[in-house]
Amino acid sequence: SFLSFFLMTSLLLSTLVLLVLSLCASSLQLKGGPGAQWDYDQYNVGDWNRTYGMTEPQQIHISISSQAEYAKVQFATQGEVNTAILNYWPKASPHKAIVIEGGENWAFVDNGTAHHTIYLHNLQTLKLKPATVFQYKVGTKDNHGKVTWSKGEFEFHTARRGNTVNFVATADLGLVNAVAMPALQRLAKSHKYDFLTLSGDQAYDMADFNGTKGDEYMRFAENLFANIPFMGAVGNHESAYNFTHWKNRFNNVPFQKSGFSNPMQYSYDYKSLHIVAWSSEGAFEGSTNEILTSLNWLENDLKEANRNRKVRPWIIVLGHRPMYCTSFSSPTDGTCITETQTIREGLVDPTTNTRQHGVEALLKKYKVDIYLCGHRHNFERTYPVYNGQVTSKSYHNAPSTFQYLVGNSGNYELTIPFNTTGPFPAWSASRYSGYGFSTVKATQNSLELTHYGVDNNGTHERVIDHVVVTKD
Repeated sequence: SFLSFFLMTSLLLSTLVLLVLSLCASSLQLKGGPGAQWDYDQYNVGDWNRTYGMTEPQQIHISISSQAEYAKVQFATQGEVNTAILNYWPKASPHKAIVIEGGENWAFVDNGTAHHTIYLHNLQTLKLKPATVFQYKVGTKDNHGKVTWSKGEFEFHTARRGNTVNFVATADLGLVNAVAMPALQRLAKSHKYDFLTLSGDQAYDMADFNGTKGDEYMRFAENLFANIPFMGAVGNHESAYNFTHWKNRFNNVPFQKSGFSNPMQYSYDYKSLHIVAWSSEGAFEGSTNEILTSLNWLENDLKEANRNRKVRPWIIVLGHRPMYCTSFSSPTDGTCITETQTIREGLVDPTTNTRQHGVEALLKKYKVDIYLCGHRHNFERTYPVYNGQVTSKSYHNAPSTFQYLVGNSGNYELTIPFNTTGPFPAWSASRYSGYGFSTVKATQNSLELTHYGVDNNGTHERVIDHVVVTKD
């Protein structure tokens, strides 16, 4: 019939448009990807890649424990030091400085052929006073007692009074074309936001050139990560040598307090929120035992979080790979088909031909509110969804998790376009193929999520998407 012919023609045309967009996207990559040298651009300018002294602190970044009761600062040096030092003070009372010496110190040897070595240092504060802006600097002491301080001083704040939390959410941040970085640095220094979540994939890749690209990226990111607590999750681009760059360079996240054996997974509380950083990489990089260890820990963590739901009603799971997406970077890109199914349902067991050890059933069982992820270099929000079916188009008392994908902070691969003509699955609520980042405002009764698009000069943002989630 004419209607059938029309529908078939429309479908073929939309598929053709998608293929053209995909081919264009895949051919427009910049320099600076995995295994490639990077160049300076308008987003990574500055003196961050200058020559550092052997014991001069660099690559400084900060994380927090639950409720920001403690902060832990990590930094690197090129050479071995006698003593690592953290000096911090309330901004309003600089005479009340506290000095912490010693901490955890180790040599991190990259697994490449050059065995490139840096020295890493973790220093934890004493219990912190709430509702306070702190300034800090880090230093090293040599065998003669000479102290070398970090070039800059940095700031962070502890939990404000009241029950409101504000945080910044991003993912997939490269050393080149980091379009959102100027905006993120501005937000970090504003003290309007309590921490930063980054859902995996940084530097592209840290292990390149015997790990020296990791050093360069961490120096580049210092102006962001040292001024707002970094509370990120691991991604596939951190996988080299069994994720050793992630496990060493982000060793200051609160994994010990969370009962996990390494920094790949951890959780923390912040007022009305319980946030879990979970590794989505088990099904792609890990053994069956590692997958089970990961999911068993996640289930136990979520079980405990549910016991405290009256105090902390919101649970957010932070991972890298999405459970749902609709974009295609090339005609053979199966990420939004096969890979998402693996995350949701697990790998196929060859003996039973059924899938097992997926994460979606756990998220629904323990009433996780949001799965916050990246991996696709764009923005996409779903409705509450389970097993591919929309469970509600309302975000009030949602019967299942919804996904919030924020993988568009900017990197060498540019962004991934959507097929603008559709049709889209019913669960896909909002899509944006430009660069940007998100903010989340949480109270006891609501979550307000706003996605901002960033213009290509990185200095201006505009609201792209806004949703308010509520529960009784």
